[in-house]
Amino acid sequence: MDSFNIIKKVKRLNRKGKLINTLTQGQGVVDEKKEIVTALMVKCDKSQQEVLEAYDDFHIKYEDGSISRKEYTNSQKDFLKAEALFRAFDEDNSNTLNFFEWYQANDVKNLTTPEEKLTWIFTAFDADGGGSIDVNEIKDIVVWMFRFIGLDEDPDLIASCVIDVRATIDVDKDGDISKEEFIKNAMKSQFIAGILIEKKKRKSKC
Repeated sequence: MDSFNIIKKVKRLNRKGKLINTLTQGQGVVDEKKEIVTALMVKCDKSQQEVLEAYDDFHIKYEDGSISRKEYTNSQKDFLKAEALFRAFDEDNSNTLNFFEWYQANDVKNLTTPEEKLTWIFTAFDADGGGSIDVNEIKDIVVWMFRFIGLDEDPDLIASCVIDVRATIDVDKDGDISKEEFIKNAMKSQFIAGILIEKKKRKSKC
């Protein structure tokens, strides 16, 4: 299975709350651990050794395979940022972070300019690391942004924002969005610009 399909599989299992949370051996566990490691290597641009060491350390420290909201926010210097990251990466809505979610949250650097933030967002959602994202992945980005700033995930509002973002970014309508295209056009979207520029939570207008 190539890295693109591995990432899709891992994300699908994670959203359903079905990823492994143990160091226990067994062929199924070993195989899934390899897939989690592969997915994070691609998504976070890390070496296999870095991810494997983090995986083992995490499960030794958190024997049940997850870290609670309180534990995570208390472990970070910036409480508000930690709260936002927790909301954004708790994909299965379990009110905990498993290793797959925790590693991605910890990989978020201190980003200051809109361009730095857009570059990080694009890289995070470029599933196979090939330098482009599909218009269908725009919804994933929109939902992630809703969670990051704490907006209620109203289906109609999400759909409206997705339409706005897709129309703004995919200018040539070819369905394939390059990194350059994303960074150049994303700030023209009222939804994205509002989130990246505003420092305080507010109602989204799409």
